[in-house]
Amino acid sequence: MGGGVGLSIHGKYRIATENTLFAMPETGIGLFPDVGGMYWLSRLKGGLGKYIALTGCRLKADDLLYAGIATHFVPSNKLEDLKAALVEATDSTEEGDCVASVLMSFHEKPSLSASFLEKHRTNIDANFGKDKSSVEEIIESLKSEGQNKFGQETISSLSKMSPTSLKVTLEGVKRGATLSNIAEVLKMEYRMSQGFMRAANSDFYEGIRALLVDKDRNPKWNPAMLEEVTDDMVESFFQELGDENELILEEDEGTEGEQSKL
Repeated sequence: MGGGVGLSIHGKYRIATENTLFAMPETGIGLFPDVGGMYWLSRLKGGLGKYIALTGCRLKADDLLYAGIATHFVPSNKLEDLKAALVEATDSTEEGDCVASVLMSFHEKPSLSASFLEKHRTNIDANFGKDKSSVEEIIESLKSEGQNKFGQETISSLSKMSPTSLKVTLEGVKRGATLSNIAEVLKMEYRMSQGFMRAANSDFYEGIRALLVDKDRNPKWNPAMLEEVTDDMVESFFQELGDENELILEEDEGTEGEQSKL
């Protein structure tokens, strides 16, 4: 979850097991899906990226394979054998990608019919697709579905999140889609993170208090309503920090073309 996702998801191979539980729950603590989240979330198909980013939904292996977040499924009781096979393969003198063939020999295909994302893909695309450019539009779209269970449960989830985080996250996903590599996204995310640190009454501090300090799970978001989060407020999370305060990444010959593998 969270930072753990960021450390692993940009790799070429991403293995899930039947025990995998995946989420980017940051909007629930007054932050945003960081560590490169604005890059890979913006590149998922249809409305999947926005849905995962805003709701913080928990996903299992079948969902991860369906969305393309995981590349392989290996039962947990075969992980030790997989490790041993990878060591043996990488010790060989053969050229080429030996990892791919080893992974495929252990890969199994769980039934995607169990995938929550697959079952609700039509609803997700309809309510979180490219034509929905604001959080308000998304919520109105969900409300238009009436008593649809998916719509009601999603509205309930969104209502618990920081209004500021929801709007800043959606804007970050949209901007992330226009940036060409992970380095550019990380620089943008650094600006976003500083925005959440600036105010003493930041929703991030309040979210951490409610979840980890007092553990009352009752954050008092400020502003408390979506309509109170203005476009200028959202824009402030993306403003330049000045040369001395921007994130500086070491540039070398190989860095320019580095891309997330998702």
